Amino acid sequence: MRFEKYFEPASIKECCELLVEYGKDAKLLAGGTDLVPKMKAEVLAPKAVISLHKIPGLETYKLCDKGVTIGALMPLRKLSLCEDLNKWPALKAAAGHVSSMQIRNQATLGGNACNASPSADAVEGLMVYDAIVNIAGPNGDREVEIADFFKGPGKTDLKEGEFVVSFFVPAPEEGTGAAYRKFAIRGDTDISIVGAGARLLLKDGKIADARITLASVAPTPMRAVKTEEFLIGKTPDEETAKAAGKIARDEAKPISDPRASAWYRKDIVEVEVYHAILDAAAAVK
Repeated sequence: MRFEKYFEPASIKECCELLVEYGKDAKLLAGGTDLVPKMKAEVLAPKAVISLHKIPGLETYKLCDKGVTIGALMPLRKLSLCEDLNKWPALKAAAGHVSSMQIRNQATLGGNACNASPSADAVEGLMVYDAIVNIAGPNGDREVEIADFFKGPGKTDLKEGEFVVSFFVPAPEEGTGAAYRKFAIRGDTDISIVGAGARLLLKDGKIADARITLASVAPTPMRAVKTEEFLIGKTPDEETAKAAGKIARDEAKPISDPRASAWYRKDIVEVEVYHAILDAAAAVK
């Protein structure tokens, strides 16, 4: 594992300057659970490695009436166990499904998002709640909706000199329930074959708003928009959940790879969306 220079910037401004200076020859170090193995395997050979750990505030979270802002360096295990974040059970569950406990102790929310893997579990928790990505760059700060942040496998909306500093997750309305489910042959240590998230807002026993998210079945983490539209105005019972699962199956656009065939993934989408909807309905408070 070789690189020429290692930096520990102490501010967002200093980090942006380094990213501009080294451009594509620089890689950011958050938890390192993706970067370090790729460097050891010589898949990546950056000239400069830039650690984010000396920048204040990136490992913390801040609650307010409108929601919570979570720093990009928040470790996934800490996130999954944080009682202050019980309003967002699907986010906690999704973070808790990422790989092994050892990996979750090191891996970060920002790293999981910026790796831009279609199978990223923690990202699904952010998408369930319509999170906003807070980005810093040489031209100032900007915000991007999480669903628009991903541009393809391994590709994000980040421009030259930019990096993710935090995520804002809106507080769910009263009457909301949410859930996340992961399907993998050997459990959490495996990469997801299918991930399914659901958020339902119930009013007078009917679904007034819905989010259905899917992992590992498209080039990017995706929303099942047609499924969401179908759910509006329905009662969240088994019949509705079964019908929604079939619609989500048709929306999924998976590929076949060594972990699963495309048709198998579609079958699993139908099952997991069915369960995610019922789990979300049961979690309504």
